[in-house]
Amino acid sequence: MISSVNFGSDIRNFIFIFVVLLVSSQLVQGKVAKIINLKDYGAVVGGQVDNSQVLLKAWADACNWKGPVGYGSQLLIPEGVYLVQPIKFAGPCNGPINFRNRGVLRAPPGSTHADHWINFQYIDGLTVDGHGVFDSQGQTVWQKTDPSQLPTAICFDFVTNSKVQHTKIINGKTTHFAIFGCENVTMSRFSISAPEASPNTDGVKIAYSKGIKLLDSNIGSGDDCVAMLTGSNNISIVGVTCGPGHGVSIGSMGSSSNFDQVTKVTVQNCTFMNTSNGVRIKTWATKHRGLVSGVTYQDIYMHNVDNPIIIDQNYCPEKDCPKGNSHVQINDVKYVNIKGTSRAQYAVNLQCSATNPCNVELKDIRLTDSDPKAQSVASCSNVKGTVSGIEVPKSCI
Repeated sequence: MISSVNFGSDIRNFIFIFVVLLVSSQLVQGKVAKIINLKDYGAVVGGQVDNSQVLLKAWADACNWKGPVGYGSQLLIPEGVYLVQPIKFAGPCNGPINFRNRGVLRAPPGSTHADHWINFQYIDGLTVDGHGVFDSQGQTVWQKTDPSQLPTAICFDFVTNSKVQHTKIINGKTTHFAIFGCENVTMSRFSISAPEASPNTDGVKIAYSKGIKLLDSNIGSGDDCVAMLTGSNNISIVGVTCGPGHGVSIGSMGSSSNFDQVTKVTVQNCTFMNTSNGVRIKTWATKHRGLVSGVTYQDIYMHNVDNPIIIDQNYCPEKDCPKGNSHVQINDVKYVNIKGTSRAQYAVNLQCSATNPCNVELKDIRLTDSDPKAQSVASCSNVKGTVSGIEVPKSCI
């Protein structure tokens, strides 16, 4: 017969072993075997003292640490505000590396005459997380400095098999997050925030990269929430809320003699709130050739959006632009189950090239005017394709 005393002891032993195994399992799954705490390197909180050099030293130790195969290190930034000058975290590293920001990294005010504020490059297996904040302090320069002279807040250059999650980026001086030359990068449960009036503050900008996923996140800015530039391939944007901002854009394309190309894009289960555009493709009217193909916009809600669905092949953000027909071919573009309200008359506006007509599919479009007394309209030029299901406004194809 088992006594109640022994039985209770057995239960406690079982719980202890279970907890140990659970923690061990989590450590194995996370594959973090070495934690490097920025506090141990003499970092100073308060946002007044530059911490760039101690942060670089901590990064070097984390990047160079070599543990068991498959295990990596964690650079931990504790709670507090840390002033950081423009900085570059370069690889390759000896294993996976976790940049865990639990504090606030703050850029210096004003212009720094650098291309990037925080730049991660040539790293495989990077994770940026920690529920912390990257504050670029863009409000100190938005109305004073030429945006072309300002740094991108965070940039991934040639980063592979990596992820960003539980991270907040605020007040970019220009673009908040740039992804260039990367492969298999997933950004999830992150937020980007800047006022609607902040100029050129794109949320996420992607170029020459493939296998990029933006999931379950919120982006509000003074420019495109997401901009996919040439070389973007196999891009998924799912569960993202955009607003304020200029929407989710492909392009602009066709401004240079290179063959611009964006292919295999999915934008799904996204919400657009009070944005100046919804889903947009924009190309210059030049003779430079290019391609946009394999694009699906599906299950999207628009609330009070200018230009919910727009293709603009006469894109002209300047006073003097080339005159003619765009030579960027747009084909295999699908718009499926897009609904909501448009604050502009043209809820569907497809202005394509006479030289290279667009080929699109419209299915179940329900976009009414934000003004109950007005009626939304569709406008098409040089468009081929198919239409099915409910079409509000009436299709122009």
